[in-house]
Amino acid sequence: MNLVGKIFVVLIFVMSLVFMSFAIMVYSAHINWREVVENSTATPDKPLGLKLQVQNARQENDRLKAELDELTKRLDSEIAAKRAQLTKLEAERDDLKRELDQRLQELTALTQQEREAVAAMQAAHQTLAARTTEVTALRADVQQALKDRHDSLIRLVSRTDELHQTANELRTLKDQSLVLAQDLAKAREVLAKFNLKGDPAAYQDQPPQVEGVVLAVPGNNLIEISLGSDDGLAKGHRLEVFRMTGGQGKYLGRVEVVRTDPDCSVCQIVPEFSRGPIQQGDRVASKLE
Repeated sequence: MNLVGKIFVVLIFVMSLVFMSFAIMVYSAHINWREVVENSTATPDKPLGLKLQVQNARQENDRLKAELDELTKRLDSEIAAKRAQLTKLEAERDDLKRELDQRLQELTALTQQEREAVAAMQAAHQTLAARTTEVTALRADVQQALKDRHDSLIRLVSRTDELHQTANELRTLKDQSLVLAQDLAKAREVLAKFNLKGDPAAYQDQPPQVEGVVLAVPGNNLIEISLGSDDGLAKGHRLEVFRMTGGQGKYLGRVEVVRTDPDCSVCQIVPEFSRGPIQQGDRVASKLE
């Protein structure tokens, strides 16, 4: 064998080694695609086959679709319920708005009544101021009455402010209105019982047919009697005073009503008709029989 032959042998041997390395590398990098697609058992080295993965993905997709349909149905049901609830709340809102308008109208009416009452108080105050010089002996009582009226006006304004603040107090005023209506009905029954008229001006000079007793004699020509506005008495009425002794009546004089309460009154003794000192327990009547 010459040199050229030896070179070819060496070259053939080297190329054999190279091709053998290539074959080893190709074999080591070879992938069994059938096993990759159809592998049914997952291992740390070999994942689950692509076919099973697709099947699992489809099942998961179907499950998610079913869950989405269920959630959609629940959402539609909740939306319908919310819409029904919203409709109900809107109806309640309209009812509350109508009730609020009604309460505002009632409040306007009560405010007008309050203004009329204040105007009446102011008129009474002016009349009282004009007569102050004629009733010097009653100045203390008049001042107390003015103070009471002022306190009543302050309380009335306070109640009006509270009326604007809460709707609950509107219901309270409504209840008070019912009580006032009942009191008015009772007052009318009292007027009907004594055959009286509802207008106090009709009895400015003529008192109703009543009879009572003297409760106290505080002095300053003043006495307190057991008859009041509920019995039909008003300021300016004149009554006769007498004392029962031994079955006979003794005339003591005439008094004039200067202030009335529901169940009692304060009267001033008329000096020109005085026939004797008046004591507690004496009788008082609108007319002597």
